Amino acid sequence: MRVLVVEDETAIRMMVTSVLRKVGYEVAEARDGGEALQLLQAGLTIDTLLTDIRMPGADGWTVARAYRERFPALPVLYVTGQSDDVLPVPGGVLIRKPFRMSQILTVLQSFTQCDSLKWHNMAGAA
Repeated sequence: MRVLVVEDETAIRMMVTSVLRKVGYEVAEARDGGEALQLLQAGLTIDTLLTDIRMPGADGWTVARAYRERFPALPVLYVTGQSDDVLPVPGGVLIRKPFRMSQILTVLQSFTQCDSLKWHNMAGAA
């Protein structure tokens, strides 16, 4: 499974990408929303998006909408440290910072246990 990690806080991005690689995920990374959109325009294909919400360049909502235009059933894991980032997230899961990597891994595992279309339909109905 290929995961794009979009996080502007370097230490968090490095920790997440390192752990994901160690447990067997193929990982692409972007330093902010603008870079994530550039990767999409360059043809990056992914199976899951893990994105911060508040970032320079483009916020996580914008990044997710752009990737969903190309990959409509894409599972999205949002992470945020802001208490007011509680917009409805159809087809996605929101985890608050600080988080434990076990939380991230549990969500990603749930994404892989069912195909992305099935996941999108389940999450979108919530």
